[in-house]
Amino acid sequence: MINADTIAAPITPLVTSPVITLRISGSDALKVYSLMEKGGKSINISDIKSNYVSLYRFNIKKENLHDDVLAVFFKAPHSFTGEDVVEISFHGNPVLVNAALSAIYSLNIRPAEGGEFSKRAFLNGKIDLTQAESIQELIYAKSIEGINSAYNQLQGSLKYELDSIKNRLLKMKAVMEAKIDFPDEDTVDEELPVLKQDCENILSVTGCLISSYKSYRNANRGLEIVIAGKPNVGKSSLMNAFLKEERAIVSDTPGTTRDFIKESLYIGGIPVHLTDTAGIRLSDENIEQIGIGKSRQKIETADIVLLLLDVSIPLTEEDYNILEDTKNSNRIIIGNKLDITDNKSYDKADIYISAKTGINIDELLEILREKTSLYDNEIKSNAAAITERHHNILINIKEIIEKINLSLGIYPIDMLCIDLERAINLLSEITGDNYTEKVLDIVFSSFCIGK
Repeated sequence: MINADTIAAPITPLVTSPVITLRISGSDALKVYSLMEKGGKSINISDIKSNYVSLYRFNIKKENLHDDVLAVFFKAPHSFTGEDVVEISFHGNPVLVNAALSAIYSLNIRPAEGGEFSKRAFLNGKIDLTQAESIQELIYAKSIEGINSAYNQLQGSLKYELDSIKNRLLKMKAVMEAKIDFPDEDTVDEELPVLKQDCENILSVTGCLISSYKSYRNANRGLEIVIAGKPNVGKSSLMNAFLKEERAIVSDTPGTTRDFIKESLYIGGIPVHLTDTAGIRLSDENIEQIGIGKSRQKIETADIVLLLLDVSIPLTEEDYNILEDTKNSNRIIIGNKLDITDNKSYDKADIYISAKTGINIDELLEILREKTSLYDNEIKSNAAAITERHHNILINIKEIIEKINLSLGIYPIDMLCIDLERAINLLSEITGDNYTEKVLDIVFSSFCIGK
């Protein structure tokens, strides 16, 4: 036990709902049964069985309120926090539950701070720091793969991978330290190819974990997809076709869209932020120039660019300029207006459609699903770095291992051992085997009350 005090808080939203559940954790958790009765009789604490749900009457004498509740006791260390825990489910009236909380706090039980239940679980050795962080990520994940990645981490997938890396580094360090202790033996020289291979293997794993962070973030924050092209090429019509509603104004007048329009939807199970931009062309109008400038910025930062071409007319200088500007983008080149032409002569187009009538829109969506699945597939493995903290530390570890790999056989062994120790300590910082209060504050400060 690392805390002498007992804490309580709602673990479900404190809003009008069918049920609101409170959690009480700490050595005095069983005191809350003094507020309950069963069959008109007070509860004898010695009769309470762990892991059994029972129906009680909860009495709030100050307000003369009562409720029929379900309560369950988890005896330490077999609970989420590793402490004695009681969870009580009330009818979901916030006024009632607030009154119940006041009665509970009167028993020398204090309100829990944000993330304090999870923090206690970590400090009591029930979960490591990556698992604690996965709780937050699991709750707020916005895609199926995001949920799966967070759940896998909650089950210890990332810790397992990091522990595997740590064990390799410890073995490397042991080989190098043997050379320091026995300088006359050729331990390192004989093991040099193996040590270099170990470095390569570790770099491969850390590289995959670093890449998985971007994929996970994309899958959860949503991919930015920008519809681009010259004016009057059908961008707004394509936006409406995706949304299946008249969201963007469609007009034959070039330059109608002066600012970008943004909407969100799901493609292939991944959240997508779709942006209809102002048409890009040479213009003397100040307001239109501002819109065109914003369009170029959106294109530069987009994950995917949908570049529309009007194939009912020959390509113009504006088309060629946009094709050149987006050549380094992850783009899909779309020939539009098949409803008024059958021209498919532009050989670089990935697909031909009619945004107005819906011709080949489903086929375009299928291409987009394939594109989004590339982000999806990078986080399908069990282990993934799902927080910025993991990502930044892994980058530091990768840089250290790269340095060691290049320095083997060149720099003194004792210097390389220092670098190895740094990498090992950084791995321990991710899992929480080594931690500071500052690290815990960073991790748990974003948790809300009840976690």
